[in-house]
Amino acid sequence: MWDEYGMGFGMGWGWLWIILILVGIGLLVYVAIRLTGRPRDPQPPAGPPAPPTGSAGLSARQILEMRYARGEIDTDEFVERMRGLNGE
Repeated sequence: MWDEYGMGFGMGWGWLWIILILVGIGLLVYVAIRLTGRPRDPQPPAGPPAPPTGSAGLSARQILEMRYARGEIDTDEFVERMRGLNGE
């Protein structure tokens, strides 16, 4: 029953310790994956809203005017693109 090193893993309740250690490692891996996979901030990032798309969206002229009003494009670019829209 006893060998020169005491009770080994192959005898008695040693197999139970191996199972408990493996289950513990599995739980640690599971918790680590759950914690790293969860989004930290469920709210969308702040910033200007994207212009709507589809049939209910804005016309090219309205988008161009909005971009000019926000300062995304300068006067020269605005005039040049308006000419393109008007077919000049």
